[in-house]
Amino acid sequence: MSEEKRERPRMLERKIPEGAKPEVQIFPQRLLSADTTEKLLNELLERVEGIGRIVIHGPGLPKAVPFGPARGKPVKHPERRPIEVHGEKVPMKVQTGQIIVEIEDEDRLDDIVEEIEEICREILPCDFEVQVGRFTRHKPTVTDYLKFGEEGVKKLDKRLLGLVEPRARLADRVSVLKKGED
Repeated sequence: MSEEKRERPRMLERKIPEGAKPEVQIFPQRLLSADTTEKLLNELLERVEGIGRIVIHGPGLPKAVPFGPARGKPVKHPERRPIEVHGEKVPMKVQTGQIIVEIEDEDRLDDIVEEIEEICREILPCDFEVQVGRFTRHKPTVTDYLKFGEEGVKKLDKRLLGLVEPRARLADRVSVLKKGED
């Protein structure tokens, strides 16, 4: 196969709904370790201006065996440990399979994507894809109204919209880091 056929597209684009901020999705071809996740998040927060929020997706790392003969016994997974991001300890509850970075400054989107790709090339031990679009909710969902109520949704930090299922406790699923100027 020739070199030009093997070359994958640099970036895939998705439509961004009106009124929503663009997001950059980093999709590594392998699950990332806690160490790699920690390095990547710290580099993104240190070197890229204009990040609104970062969401990490991946398979859960349970505290206890959920079913079977060992049900309820503790799971000693080496990746389920706190990492330090932006000077704060964050518990790893998932193994990183996808990272979504919300961009505050749409005017610098192309430059920010270039910076993110450069950081990923430096840190990630595997191939990755970068996509631009909208991958998380930007408006309240029915689930948000069920969980927080109408008044609660009005008071809710907009960065938390659509992130938690109805029966889950927010504190068990989401870690919020304060920005440097807060």
